[in-house]
Amino acid sequence: MKTSQVLGGFILEGIAVGKCIRLLSRIGDEALDRFWRDISAGKYPIIDLEGNMGYSLSDHDGLLFVRNDFKTSTYEEYEFVFGNLFLPDTVQELLSGDKVLLLMVYGKKTRNLLLSELDADTRYMLDLPHGLYSFFALVLDAGARDLLDSRIYAVGFPCKGNMNHPELEKFYLEHPANIREFIDPTPIDINRGGPFYLNLIMVDAESIPDCPTIFSEFMQEDEPSPPI
Repeated sequence: MKTSQVLGGFILEGIAVGKCIRLLSRIGDEALDRFWRDISAGKYPIIDLEGNMGYSLSDHDGLLFVRNDFKTSTYEEYEFVFGNLFLPDTVQELLSGDKVLLLMVYGKKTRNLLLSELDADTRYMLDLPHGLYSFFALVLDAGARDLLDSRIYAVGFPCKGNMNHPELEKFYLEHPANIREFIDPTPIDINRGGPFYLNLIMVDAESIPDCPTIFSEFMQEDEPSPPI
């Protein structure tokens, strides 16, 4: 297994790096390398911790369907989750050049992690079995040798409200360091009554001092992870 600890400079300063690296290191080297190569090829790949691979599908309206590859029972009920990204001007600048945008979905019940490439300009949809989930996104250096060596430029967290509201957007742009007023690290309960709507706000990792701590809060669990 790869043992690189260079998943973005800012995460190395927080306790989340251990959890994130341990999770990603459970994916076989060959599968993780294929996932990274397919990103470079523009295939919009999906992978989980067991190395199961899939690919997102686009419909005629431009909606990106992120297929759920979590290993679940055929008897489980699913709900649709529609996602949007709020990209402040500072983060839009970070997306230029050789960058990749990844969605990460961590299931508290299954303790599985779904990684999928997104397009910043495209709406997306997932189907998830009922349960508690943490959602976040990463803007990475796509030119890195592999995923574990990639630098993190921006992180996306669930918003408390719709950040496309002009007044909220203006307030955030004027006070980006007050990010905790806009996000909620509490896992989202996906249950009956869907569909659900997820708004992620993308944050410039270098401009927010609390980024390591906030990311850690998203990765914490009530129970220890299973041994690797």
